[in-house]
Amino acid sequence: MDALATVCDAIAQTNSRLKKVRVAAEYLRGLEEADFLLAVRFLIASPIADTERQLSVGHAKLREAVMRVLPWDEETVRLCFREVGDAGEAIGLLLEGHTRGDALSLAEAALWFQRLHAARTANAKVDLLEKIFLTYKPRTLLYFIKVITGDLRIGFQARQVEEAIAAAVDVPHAMVREAANRSGDLARVAAAARRGELEQVGASLFHPMDFMLAKPLEQEGAIENPAQWVVEDKYDGIRCQLHVGNGRIAIYTRGLDEVSGSYPEIVAALRAVPHSLIVDGELLAWRDDRALNFTLLQQRLARKTVSAQLLDEVPVAFVAYDLLYANGTLWLDRAVEDRRAELQRVWGGLGMPLLLAPQEGLGDLDAQFEAARTRGNEGLILKRAGSVYEAGRRSGAWVKVKRALATLDVVVTAAEQGTGRRAVWLSDYTFAVRDGERYANVGKAYSGLTDDEVRELTRVFRGLTTERFGRVSLVQPSVVLEVAFDGIQKSPRHKSGFALRFPRIVRWRRDKAPEQADDIARVKELYEASLQ
Repeated sequence: MDALATVCDAIAQTNSRLKKVRVAAEYLRGLEEADFLLAVRFLIASPIADTERQLSVGHAKLREAVMRVLPWDEETVRLCFREVGDAGEAIGLLLEGHTRGDALSLAEAALWFQRLHAARTANAKVDLLEKIFLTYKPRTLLYFIKVITGDLRIGFQARQVEEAIAAAVDVPHAMVREAANRSGDLARVAAAARRGELEQVGASLFHPMDFMLAKPLEQEGAIENPAQWVVEDKYDGIRCQLHVGNGRIAIYTRGLDEVSGSYPEIVAALRAVPHSLIVDGELLAWRDDRALNFTLLQQRLARKTVSAQLLDEVPVAFVAYDLLYANGTLWLDRAVEDRRAELQRVWGGLGMPLLLAPQEGLGDLDAQFEAARTRGNEGLILKRAGSVYEAGRRSGAWVKVKRALATLDVVVTAAEQGTGRRAVWLSDYTFAVRDGERYANVGKAYSGLTDDEVRELTRVFRGLTTERFGRVSLVQPSVVLEVAFDGIQKSPRHKSGFALRFPRIVRWRRDKAPEQADDIARVKELYEASLQ
């Protein structure tokens, strides 16, 4: 684990993707098989082999363990966590000079992870963490904690881990990628790659794979060979993957979290499906043959149990639009039209709440876009004929057509330090609209400005700061930004009662004073219009 920490440091310190992969590959190449598999698992921040099991170790337990080792109170430790912005980094810094500094092997780290998982009470977990924090090197503990929290934050994603595995065992990356898509278990794939058995890795139900992504259409007249594209509505719901088979049903979100318990009506309907399937699609609030506003679907999110009343008030449907697996066969490498034909065969005609996305040829893009919006949907997805399903990629074989609902001129009320290369700048902005004599927050954005503009605004906000809370500076309402957004939803988190969906900064309105910004009445007007 000590060597892995050194490797992670080296990966974090370079912006070159190729160098990151090379560093990881050289490390993996020199490991024995058992350590090779553990290193792969830890590089994807998976502490135990069964990805469905959790350690149940959150920030509260980590803070309590730190306070047992160090002579600091909870407020100080909380402040350190908040200021650093990463639990692993904070703990690694806090423990400098306070541990025995023993070496930690990968096998020992795996054993500690197993013990943490097996501990049944919070106090037992904290006892284990205390022993760990007292024993090992702070820099190693930094990454030990990052594995627990599920994100190394070194700019090294699963795709790059795949590349490193391929380079370490001298096989084509495409073979590793394909096996990972079939199984959904990168550690299992790594073992097969090392043994020369990648082709034997079969598809696995209930191991969610990455979703194919769509590129935004930059210029609407830029579609070449229109006859080679098909068009579907782009839905404004929750992208999901359904896994059905072996008497089990699971619904996975784009974050690969299982949410089956939140949608019992979908699970019940899937019990009648006679096939084993993995289907890509969208979960939507649905009534009277059309999608409802995403605001209504929000009421169903993150609920472990759903009342009969809520089931009645916010009915849902699942709209399938691609087939990944059917009856033992993986369909990722089949052409989109072949996947569609098989999806129609195994899915078409099931009826509510299991629907099939309508599809048509590309015609008048403006008219098709307006028709999709009239149906309550977000825009369009264009899929190129002959294209395969490229899990986790945004290759351009799928193109999305979205248009901002509107723009608003807003006033920045708080600025937060960014992450990565923007960590020293105030680059994330909470913004508000006018509400009488005060300002009411409606959202937060960080994209859209150039680095030079962010640097300049950082200097401006330093001078406007009235209070600081860790990484966040409250600022006098002075800077006006124009922001675009895709929708408005009700939100109890903001005093305005509303939040903009997917806001992005269009420009810094140097020409406008705060009193010229938009007001809450305009937000309400746009919200009401979006419900029509």
